[in-house]
Amino acid sequence: MNLLCAALVLASSSWAAPVWLESHSQAQAAAQGSGQPLLIEFQAPWCYSCYYMAANVLSKDAFAAAARGLVLLKEDVDKEEGGELKARYSVTALPSFVLVDPKGEVLGRIAGEQTEADFLARLKGFLKGAAADPLDEAAARLEQRLAAGQTQEAARDISRLPAPRLKSLRGRQDWRVLEARLGLSQGQGRQAAAELKTLLDLDDSCALAYDVMDGEKAVASLPAPQRKSLLEAEQAALEKLSEKRLLVPRPQRCADFRSGVEALADVYDKLGLKPRRAELVRRASAQLEGMGLKTGEDRNHDDDRRFFLELAGDGAAVRAFYGELVAAYPSDYVYAYRYARYLLDKKDAAGALRSAESADRLAYGANRLSVTKVRSAALIALGRQEEAVALLKRDIKAGQAFPQGVRALQELLDTLGAKAP
Repeated sequence: MNLLCAALVLASSSWAAPVWLESHSQAQAAAQGSGQPLLIEFQAPWCYSCYYMAANVLSKDAFAAAARGLVLLKEDVDKEEGGELKARYSVTALPSFVLVDPKGEVLGRIAGEQTEADFLARLKGFLKGAAADPLDEAAARLEQRLAAGQTQEAARDISRLPAPRLKSLRGRQDWRVLEARLGLSQGQGRQAAAELKTLLDLDDSCALAYDVMDGEKAVASLPAPQRKSLLEAEQAALEKLSEKRLLVPRPQRCADFRSGVEALADVYDKLGLKPRRAELVRRASAQLEGMGLKTGEDRNHDDDRRFFLELAGDGAAVRAFYGELVAAYPSDYVYAYRYARYLLDKKDAAGALRSAESADRLAYGANRLSVTKVRSAALIALGRQEEAVALLKRDIKAGQAFPQGVRALQELLDTLGAKAP
């Protein structure tokens, strides 16, 4: 093959990088003007899963090809516009991708880390429109309701299904998983435990880790014998998932493998199986180290390394690695802030304050309020209460666009017996 032919082959097999807009009004006008659907990515600088999607899905030729004919919008939920749209579109997890038509009607949503194949299959399915099979359409609707946290609407949809159709749906494993997930979100105690047990028996996907973690509060009140029995069932199911999808190389590994490891480590903790927990975390860390990546090459990988070092309780290694992370990612607040939280938890208030002040210089919007909370807590621990009160009052007043962050600051201020401005 001569050089000209090689160049033509390369050109024909590659796609230009997609252009992501950063203004909703601009993107909406582009969608309405072109008649093209709008794909909104909701992300944030602290979202480790967002970095996975950026490196492993959104930067690839296959996505560029699939995105032809779409208007693309990237929204940072820590900014005011992103926060408003997050609420408007009922976004419950990051990253989330919401596909809307030019009129603003939701066509579909994809939540969390996804493998490239799974993400593209879902996106292409939404672009094709509603499923021809009414059973498939009902299952897709329920999945979308759950992704949006619309549990009451989901229950209403099910109640309106004709009895024969509901009977047919309950003969499908995918429907039974979705219906159990809905029941888990609405139940408590024995009812929630029954739904979780159904998921443990039926669901062998990466989402099982989220089911286990989501069910923890709902089943916490079970009597000790039943609680132990359920934990043992969780252990068995998550260990099976671990060998199949967690402690394996890419691409077989779950996109978000760390949530599965975290869920299993928590189960080991509750059952008092400390050696198994330590071995699990060691294997997960070794898997990451074995990839041979240097700090700064893959942010999702780096954040997973940080997470497992903290999970292992290796204090010296954690402190050293935080230094590497701050140096590798100097343009945002994230690792200075995370390190401040870590040091505060370890009772090093002076170190936490220094790191929080570094983070504050790079923070903005909602994340500035998170930094302020840690910074104020460090000041309180150092006996500098008046400074903490002044800082809290300042950002409670300035941060009204972010009510959740303001509530967290107000709660801390209330513990000091001070009044908000």
